Amino acid sequence: MAIPISSRSIIVSKEILEGTQGAHAIISQLNSSRSITKLKLNNNRLGDDGVSALFTFLKSPAASRHRRSISEIHLNDNGIGCRGLRDIADYVNGNEVALKTLWLANNTIGPDTDVLAWFATTVNHSRLEFLSLTGNHKLGDAVVETFFRHLRAPYLRELHVNAMGLTTRCAPGLAEWISSGHTGGACSLHTLKCSGNNLGIKGVWEVIHAIETGNWSLMNVEVYANQLAGPNDNTPIQQSGHLSSSETEVSWKDAERALHRVLHRRNAYWKRQVEMEALNLLKYSRTVTLRSKASLSSVDQRPMNDLASESFPFHNLPMELRLHILAVLAPSLSCAQRTRIYDYAADPSTLPPLLPRLQRDIGHGCIADPSRALGASVGFALHSSGGCAEGKCMGSGNSLVCRRDAERTRFLEAVGCRAYEPECVT
Repeated sequence: MAIPISSRSIIVSKEILEGTQGAHAIISQLNSSRSITKLKLNNNRLGDDGVSALFTFLKSPAASRHRRSISEIHLNDNGIGCRGLRDIADYVNGNEVALKTLWLANNTIGPDTDVLAWFATTVNHSRLEFLSLTGNHKLGDAVVETFFRHLRAPYLRELHVNAMGLTTRCAPGLAEWISSGHTGGACSLHTLKCSGNNLGIKGVWEVIHAIETGNWSLMNVEVYANQLAGPNDNTPIQQSGHLSSSETEVSWKDAERALHRVLHRRNAYWKRQVEMEALNLLKYSRTVTLRSKASLSSVDQRPMNDLASESFPFHNLPMELRLHILAVLAPSLSCAQRTRIYDYAADPSTLPPLLPRLQRDIGHGCIADPSRALGASVGFALHSSGGCAEGKCMGSGNSLVCRRDAERTRFLEAVGCRAYEPECVT
């Protein structure tokens, strides 16, 4: 039976892998594979020894092609401790590592300060977008007190810390990390899952207030099943004798409504507004800041009386004034965001290619939606300028990642316009 091409790029453990012997079985598959994109090794017994052997190989010259291709690694429930985490951190810190998704749920990682600080540092320098530490009960509050304190990852979009035994004592540190502004630890995070912990109603409210006062990037926050207090928590608000069951239920409902309000009515609204204005500002900034050498020389050679005869010689205004006029088109953007867009618009290397691709390549175009009467033939790339905007490609139905949507996302990330950025008050 023929093996689908998509499955050839994924290694999935079909039997229990133990220690170094299991790691060598994976290494054997890697050596016989040309390009691997995903390692799905959940529910094994690799432990620290197996993880050390696997990642030592992945860091070696023999695995250079895999470092550039592996984007997902799943290591849930493998008995990984601090020694294994350090080896993983060393790999994440390596050159040409394309890893974007890392699952480390339900392991035995402990509260080793040095290892957690090093892991956070390597994540900061990586392109990791998703990280799950769910179910590592031994970490407890240390994940906030040490790992979060060092975490400043510009590409991290989603973080899971469910069922880790977080208590009310770490809530202030968690709130501080969340509200540290657009240059802080959670500056790029859009999803935080923190359910099944012991934050209590007080800790959850601290998280909500932190989002309200200092975080505009979070779009999805889960803090379900946090109503239990820690075993040694004597905070009055957590003790059942101070709040009746009906009062506690009302308080949780109020917290849920407040969280929904700040995430969906405020953050989501301003995210859409910022992205729309950023794309609009780029369009007009190109014509103002990026002019060909031929057009500039022709203006310089024209007599001054011809320039004076123009009704409104916009390009003769000082650049500062031109940019100030352009700012009217994007009132929701901060000065720093507008400046980054101007710099992007003025860089010729950011211009799209003038000619379309001549070959029909479904990997670099938008796929025609077969349910539409208009558009190109099914399976061929749409190169017309109106394909995506008119909803003719499959990307508009979320069935495929639209090429234009991906390009817009890259632009918005490059100029830091994925969320509202309040002006810094000095």
